[in-house]
Amino acid sequence: MAKENGKPIERGSGGPQKDVSLGPACLVVAVIGAICLSLGMIAMAAMMTGSQGRRAAYSVREQLIPWVEQSSLSTTDKQAIIERMTDLSSDMEREELTTRQLSRLVIRMTDSPVLQWGVVEQLVAAAKQSDGFIEEEKAEFTAACDRWLRAASEGKLSIQDMEFAVQNVATKDQRSGRLTIRDDVNDDRLREFQRRLSTMSDKLVISKEPFEKSVSQVFLTVIEEALQEKE
Repeated sequence: MAKENGKPIERGSGGPQKDVSLGPACLVVAVIGAICLSLGMIAMAAMMTGSQGRRAAYSVREQLIPWVEQSSLSTTDKQAIIERMTDLSSDMEREELTTRQLSRLVIRMTDSPVLQWGVVEQLVAAAKQSDGFIEEEKAEFTAACDRWLRAASEGKLSIQDMEFAVQNVATKDQRSGRLTIRDDVNDDRLREFQRRLSTMSDKLVISKEPFEKSVSQVFLTVIEEALQEKE
């Protein structure tokens, strides 16, 4: 467990966190600063221009899709996510989405941690490869991460939650916003990560039943929910 002055670090409601800083959480598409700027401007301009769809399509094709291609998500998840993004950008290009749908889409993609889930998969792999974890602990670690993904699929997990949980096990590239596993991750850090996400899941009242959906399936759910409400 991470400690400061000999005391466990807990997540509190007041005051700044004392853990290793990952930089300020901001409106980004899965913490992608450059993409956030583009899509954020599109959201703000939605009420003022009729070309927001085409501009959004450009951001998805030229920024978001390349970012996903270079992410640490599994190949299968990448392919499914990129395919949906490609279709989505075509709909945007043809101005088939309403202003409200575009705004909801930006909000969902901004706040959801799903596109950063590659770092969680890296941590699961690290736990499975650790000689310090017995088989039961490895299974519990995986189940805790699956439960956390369920929280994301239910729209209850924010990117700020993810940044807090991975502070001791991941770093964030300030240019791309990408989260990657730290070189010095050890069993203690992995257990602290598991403790944090389990605590979050308990507070959010997330079911402990097995969660079988993949990262790409959760992403598709987030997208479809954003598109459901029409003007």
